[in-house]
Amino acid sequence: MNPTAEGPFRTYSWPLERLRKIVRYLRLYRVKVLGTRNFLHGKAVSLARGADIRAPHFIEIGSFVSIGKNFTCEVDVRIGNHVLVSSNVSFIGNDHPFGAPGTTVYESTRRDDSLVDIGSDVLIGFGSIVVGTSRIGDGCIVGAGSVVVGDLPPYTVCAGVPARPLKPRHSTPLTDRPFP
Repeated sequence: MNPTAEGPFRTYSWPLERLRKIVRYLRLYRVKVLGTRNFLHGKAVSLARGADIRAPHFIEIGSFVSIGKNFTCEVDVRIGNHVLVSSNVSFIGNDHPFGAPGTTVYESTRRDDSLVDIGSDVLIGFGSIVVGTSRIGDGCIVGAGSVVVGDLPPYTVCAGVPARPLKPRHSTPLTDRPFP
């Protein structure tokens, strides 16, 4: 790792770096113990404090992923590599039907579990909410405070309520992906 690198995985002096690795390991271990048993992750995954992950079936996180403070996950999730999820982001299901006449929301049967699928090289901004089954394409940027209720195309900047593509991320199309 480059000692002058910026970002969540920059290096520090050895005692502090060792302490940071222990804290990262304990946070990942907590998710394994309290959350789902099917928890797979790559290398250099960082969960900030307050992360509450309760995926019903599985969670798969690639390598070099940083998840900010107070992250909430109540759905199955698949996250690619080189992903930044800001603080106060929530992945929640769209599982409470309310259209059946004569039935309260409390009494209604729940819908199938949702899946959030996030590609590689993605940034999800502060306070965003992803509702129900959604696919966020590779290289997508989701603006702060956005509500994602469907699929977002790759290599676009998306924002709003509901989140919609605003512009392409790059001024010229990419010929090669930056990483595998």
